[in-house]
Amino acid sequence: MTQELFDVIIVGGGVNGCGVARDCALRGLKTLLIEKKDLCGGTSGASSGMIHGGLRYLLYDVKTTRTSSKDSGYIQKIAPFLLFRIPLLYLMNKEKGFRSELLAELLETFFEVYDRYAKLKNGKPHTRLNREEVLQLEPGLASHIQGAMTFDEWGIDAYRLCVLNAKDAQKNGAKILLHTQVLDFLFESEGDKKKIKGVVVQTSEGKKHHYFGKLVLNLAGPWIPKLCQKAGVEVKLRPAKGIHIVFDRRISNVGFVTETIDRRSIFLLPHQNT
Repeated sequence: MTQELFDVIIVGGGVNGCGVARDCALRGLKTLLIEKKDLCGGTSGASSGMIHGGLRYLLYDVKTTRTSSKDSGYIQKIAPFLLFRIPLLYLMNKEKGFRSELLAELLETFFEVYDRYAKLKNGKPHTRLNREEVLQLEPGLASHIQGAMTFDEWGIDAYRLCVLNAKDAQKNGAKILLHTQVLDFLFESEGDKKKIKGVVVQTSEGKKHHYFGKLVLNLAGPWIPKLCQKAGVEVKLRPAKGIHIVFDRRISNVGFVTETIDRRSIFLLPHQNT
């Protein structure tokens, strides 16, 4: 049975796990990354791949909008080759009476505020389009669309991001175990308390190994609570679920933001060159 000591053991091979593994390895820490399936096989691989600038937070959490836009800018400096710009139209529905113009003015004011953060993420300022201008971009829009506001966000290839982070971590000395599941933690007593000192893992071939670490990080995404239970700790997590419908052809060269019948937001996004 393998017994090896690491400075840091990371459980979870998603965006967070791979990024932290690379960061630790670059700092000279002996690092182990463990993933029960394949890299980016969970939440990271099931996302829309959009780096949000924080548009939806603007109404109630401006600080988050600023932070999101700054983070988008950082990623562009670090890995521009992984990014692609997504031009978007925020569609405006036709309303009764003067409400259409009033809502359009309010929406334009909203995007004027969002423009202030555009420089942080290398974004383009918004433009207000009437129905005729919108139809020139997308003739197939429904008759109740009266216009749109343009804006843009950045898309990223999440799979490449994970894999490249992991490869660079490995290049700098990190050990990466795929298709390896954490069965339990190893403990040592400190008075009346227990301290985690490592993990018990099982490979896809059924072989078990012990790995010891000065620090064990639980970055298992939605599986964080389940892993914490093995340490006798209860962690409550409120998962958020999104639904993606993937078409077998390109619907449009621009993305759309609109609302469903029950007023929930929905995105229609072109993905890279597919």
